[in-house]
Amino acid sequence: MEIDSRTPVRRLMSGGPISVDERLSLRSLAAVLADADVGVAIVRRADGSAGIVSERDVARALAQAADPDVVWAADVMAEDLVIAEVDEPIAEVAGRMVDEDVRHVAVVDRGEVVGVVSLRDVVRVLLDDVRVA
Repeated sequence: MEIDSRTPVRRLMSGGPISVDERLSLRSLAAVLADADVGVAIVRRADGSAGIVSERDVARALAQAADPDVVWAADVMAEDLVIAEVDEPIAEVAGRMVDEDVRHVAVVDRGEVVGVVSLRDVVRVLLDDVRVA
């Protein structure tokens, strides 16, 4: 099963993204990310919208003296979710990541988040493409 830059992003994404409530404390969020061994989670808001929060967001908040038991996931998440449709080619998603200056993209199918793709995932595929060429 070969994957290259033209392959739909569905073949590259991690399935079943970790999803957390907007009122999860930073301490609990850090534990969820560590337990799942992932670097990012989708934040579900009460109004049905979603954001994304990464280990880097948590570290940045803590470096700015945020109280890990009082500050919530919603306080540090990126509100504008950068998305890719499941059938978009990996190269297009990589371009969007560069254009939007993000390290993670939520992958959606019919409006529902079904996975996440990281910059590392995309670079690995693109490097394989370059090495083959």
